[in-house]
Amino acid sequence: MPAREPTTAVSFQAQQEFYEIPLGIGVEEEVLDEQMREFSRDHWGDREEWEPLRRMFAGMHTANAQQLASGGAIYQAMGVFPLGGTTNGSQPPERISRCTLLVSVRELDNPDPTVSVAGITEALSRTNDGGETQLVSLPAGPAVLNIAGSRAVWDLAEGEQERFLIRIELWLPFPTENRLLLFCLSTSDVEDLFMYQAVLADIADTIAFGDTGHAETDVDAEAGLKSDFG
Repeated sequence: MPAREPTTAVSFQAQQEFYEIPLGIGVEEEVLDEQMREFSRDHWGDREEWEPLRRMFAGMHTANAQQLASGGAIYQAMGVFPLGGTTNGSQPPERISRCTLLVSVRELDNPDPTVSVAGITEALSRTNDGGETQLVSLPAGPAVLNIAGSRAVWDLAEGEQERFLIRIELWLPFPTENRLLLFCLSTSDVEDLFMYQAVLADIADTIAFGDTGHAETDVDAEAGLKSDFG
């Protein structure tokens, strides 16, 4: 069940490879439209012939953002990770790996975080998605890591096309509220699973509850941070 905006502030740091997608929380619809137009220009550039594509891209993300925000989302981003090549740019990356990151807040009967994570682990282990679930310990408190895969199939004119997706979830109860913080990192680049586990582990170690302001999404996660699932 989605939660209303938490009374306890939440902060975290995401790597610079993540590009935040506006959710329009607390702003007028006209402001969200302008934010999406700017996001679309940043993503696709300013070439005049691409304007129809930018409009479609912005419209699609605007509708999705409104739906996500109504469901408790507080942050969404696209991750673009160049792999291979050289750090000085003399050699281009061998390929680009992509993912999405969604952070949301949900209602949870949470008498104690330690009890809550045990219940979450039990509930997730009973699902039929074949995922792997384990308890982890973070600086912000006890949490649950869940990794699951899925298969999508499209019927096209040239035949069936399938794609596999990996979803890495982090379920973290608030320390003193009946609420839950849920991170969900998804990617179709399944060969990069271990890299994305490390990416989410670094983010997880920066999560903090308290009067710390908004999520710091434009700052690199501190190098070398690890958690139990990194």
